[in-house]
Amino acid sequence: MHNGGLSAIDRNAHHAAIARASRFAAVVCPSAEVVLLAGSASRGEATPHSDLDIVALFNALPSGAYREMYKFENHDFELFAHDFQTLTYFCREMERPSGRPALASMVVEGIEILSTNSLLLAEARKACADTLQAGPPTLTADALQSRRYAITDLLSALLGATDQTTLIACGSTLYDALSDFSLRAAGHWSASGKAIPKALGRFDPALASRFFAAFSALFTHSNLQPAEELVDLVLAPYGGRLRAGFRQEAPAEWRDPPAR
Repeated sequence: MHNGGLSAIDRNAHHAAIARASRFAAVVCPSAEVVLLAGSASRGEATPHSDLDIVALFNALPSGAYREMYKFENHDFELFAHDFQTLTYFCREMERPSGRPALASMVVEGIEILSTNSLLLAEARKACADTLQAGPPTLTADALQSRRYAITDLLSALLGATDQTTLIACGSTLYDALSDFSLRAAGHWSASGKAIPKALGRFDPALASRFFAAFSALFTHSNLQPAEELVDLVLAPYGGRLRAGFRQEAPAEWRDPPAR
């Protein structure tokens, strides 16, 4: 959300978050060359329960990148510490394969709290923007099959649920797996947790509405039919549900040596 679209109360909270992040940076990571406020606080969407996401970029971190939680001024902060080399490694080896570009998005969208190295900030933003532009790797045929099978299996367990606890467990797992499949199979970035509805909405607003309606019916009224119909809608372009005939082979070398 752009700052200009915030109410007066939200703008005050937004400015307070920026000021608090600046004080945090001065105390916790004074040697950082770039500090960004990211996540919901940077967009003016934070709630009283939101932590403040901070990305700190250093000239060098010989011991490697790290992620750490802090309590500062009675607020929760999550610090993501990197140098340029660890940042580009994470973008290439962690973010793209996972299909969920949380760090890259934070660097691109984050609000500059501190910068004593404009070149580092520019290079970091470019590397992360290039990652986002490239998109996630295309799912292989085997990966599509494995995911179709997993979703079909979850749906079968859900349809066979005989108690509310099983319905909730299977339904929540299905929501994550089906939303991830919807996005990744179409070549789009995925998301996790509270970011899933927005990712679906950017991809296909009508589909996002179907997800909301289906899982609301499931969790509120134990109505399984909309979720079952949604699974079939999502899987149909890729061959539908998959159970019989699914096969996975492990490499032959995945075995212990013979006993002597």
